[in-house]
Amino acid sequence: MHYAQLTGSFFLLPCILTASACVTPNPTPAAFTDFNDNIFFFPAANAVQWKTLYARSLQLADESLLMTWENYPAEPPLVSHPIYRSVDGGATYSNFSSIKDQVNGWGMRFQPFLYTLPQAFGGYPVGTLLAAGVSAPESLVGGVYIDLYVSKDSAKTWSFVSHIAYGAGPETITSGNAALWEPFLMMYDGLLVCYFSDQRDPAHSQKLSHVTTNNLLTWSAPVNDVAYSAYNDRPGMTTVAYIASTGEYIMTYEYCGSANCAVHYKTASNPLNFNAATGIALVGNDTAHTVPYGSPYVIWTPNPASASGSGVIIVSSGSLEPVLINGDSANPSGWEVLDVGQWSAYSRSLRIITTPAVKH
Repeated sequence: MHYAQLTGSFFLLPCILTASACVTPNPTPAAFTDFNDNIFFFPAANAVQWKTLYARSLQLADESLLMTWENYPAEPPLVSHPIYRSVDGGATYSNFSSIKDQVNGWGMRFQPFLYTLPQAFGGYPVGTLLAAGVSAPESLVGGVYIDLYVSKDSAKTWSFVSHIAYGAGPETITSGNAALWEPFLMMYDGLLVCYFSDQRDPAHSQKLSHVTTNNLLTWSAPVNDVAYSAYNDRPGMTTVAYIASTGEYIMTYEYCGSANCAVHYKTASNPLNFNAATGIALVGNDTAHTVPYGSPYVIWTPNPASASGSGVIIVSSGSLEPVLINGDSANPSGWEVLDVGQWSAYSRSLRIITTPAVKH
């Protein structure tokens, strides 16, 4: 992706994305307002590979916003996951800190994910920040870890906690290479869950797995979430949302291989048992029967106009500028295609945020 840059859009439905076109930035928007396509970071001229990729956000209790992404400066030094911070609703960002590899000597290379502990856990208080990401050598040969880091000071500093999962590599998408990708963190029933894409099983080119911990230090054996019988089928890029009104969980993923990376989803009352649920192709209910492809991301938000506590499921994909929305039941025929004025991009993420002016 030449001339890639990071953009942020913060309104009722903010999409965080990396964009591949070279775009002249708009004037800085006013703080805590609705806006689109606000570019706040350009990669260095000598940045390598994809320049920037896989942006992820987090809002803290003080309503500040954090942003991280895959960053590709020329090496050395080892790559790290930058942390940029905004205190004005995403209008401006400053370089705040970074998550650096402290144990492997490889760098933090792929797919960062930020998470706030919603409860005291593993000896850390509620509100502690966690970051998961993929550490691998620049050569991509020699092994790969999904690693966990913690911040006790609102992202100013980060410390290594544990290896979540290990693969022998090489860290490529070639079938047979024991690679790991795309961690996603979530608390459930007193456990921290890490979902990820898993190439270590010789029976599958790739499958979706999760592991759990009750102390942040030791992790369970992997459990399947999606694993297809055809070897070359490759489900990938797990994201999960809790539907508070029904007590159900929804997982989205791309189904590469025989389904050409069409977005699929599963629902389950227990997010540790997605493997027992049937995957459903996500198709828009418009006249074109729009099919989203690649890099989905799902969130659920309550509807402030609903007295019943019902809400909206929102799904982004890599192939569409619009998002798809549905009611709490995730009815296969209920997916409405909604234009939100955003660029399409690889692995857009979604987050509902609060501002001093408007509480969403």
